[in-house]
Amino acid sequence: MTIFLINVGNTVYDKYTLPLIEKLCDFNNINLFILEQNISQNIYGLHPSWLKLFCHRLVNDDFILCWDLDLVPTKLYNLEKMFNKEFLNMTYDRGFIEENFTFNSKFKYNCGLIGIPKKYESFFENIYYKYGSTAIYPSYEQYYVNDEIYDNSLEINVVDSVLNSMYYGDEIFSENVLNIHYTYKISSNQHRVDLTKLHFEKFKEFFNL
Repeated sequence: MTIFLINVGNTVYDKYTLPLIEKLCDFNNINLFILEQNISQNIYGLHPSWLKLFCHRLVNDDFILCWDLDLVPTKLYNLEKMFNKEFLNMTYDRGFIEENFTFNSKFKYNCGLIGIPKKYESFFENIYYKYGSTAIYPSYEQYYVNDEIYDNSLEINVVDSVLNSMYYGDEIFSENVLNIHYTYKISSNQHRVDLTKLHFEKFKEFFNL
């Protein structure tokens, strides 16, 4: 199992998120692969978020967990037992859960955390080539991935949302939340930087940092 993380460009908040993610990988003895530059497969020059669609081209592993850089653990925990490696593993998007937001009636799953078995390598790469030249949806690859899941009636192993608890404003997360995802209700990158810095200061003691 490998955690695949994209850190292309000057994100700034990586200095607050990466140390915690690295500690979680060490705790679980899981390989961490960090993509730090564009790849030749990105022929349409799309946002780095699209590059997760090539994760199995870049990493040789039977199961890859694509993990957004702004998805930050709150504690050390046993990660592998929470996934079924025979299926795609995803969480429901919080907008779908709380607001029944489905975008174009096909959207359910947040792409900030995706467990991808090797057998889906071509499926994900084909999403890039099918839509990349004319991509107009917001949220980069996310709605296109959901379109293909819906259109192909794929079975998804829906994992607990405590692994991908999306930031929704000034709130207190319950103690059982394992990862907080600083997305959706984020107004700017500086807002994300400020929040992840606060996260680091709040939780670093649980990671011996």
